[in-house]
Amino acid sequence: MGSTNARNLAPSTYPITAGTYSYSKWVKGNWSGTFTRIENLQFWMSSSGTGYVTGETLKVSATTTGYAGTGTYVAPTTSADAQCVAAMPIADPTAANIGIGGSLTGSLVAAGASDFIVIQASVTTAASAGATQQKEFRLQYDEV
Repeated sequence: MGSTNARNLAPSTYPITAGTYSYSKWVKGNWSGTFTRIENLQFWMSSSGTGYVTGETLKVSATTTGYAGTGTYVAPTTSADAQCVAAMPIADPTAANIGIGGSLTGSLVAAGASDFIVIQASVTTAASAGATQQKEFRLQYDEV
């Protein structure tokens, strides 16, 4: 996460200014090869290093209720991204929170992709200067 729209960016080169948002990141799961059915997509932050620093939060499009789907890519923004409606889960949500085809009950029976997972960092003016902890995310799914 950083103050430029690039993958594999160096956060120290593109820091997020206190009181602003990072560029939103748009990612999705892709499946190929042979499988019967992919469903029940669950996305969460599996590790936050030693946790959030003061003033740091992550928002995401992943939600188990009121899911609107994000199948159409929109240019990332540094203002509050309307797709990022929920706090980043910090444990397995135990139910689908990312859809396929705009629905949490959607599934794939051939090569394809999930809806976009949109992630954005917010850094308030309460944050002190310096790096935050590296985050790790997990996308879990059922293959049936």
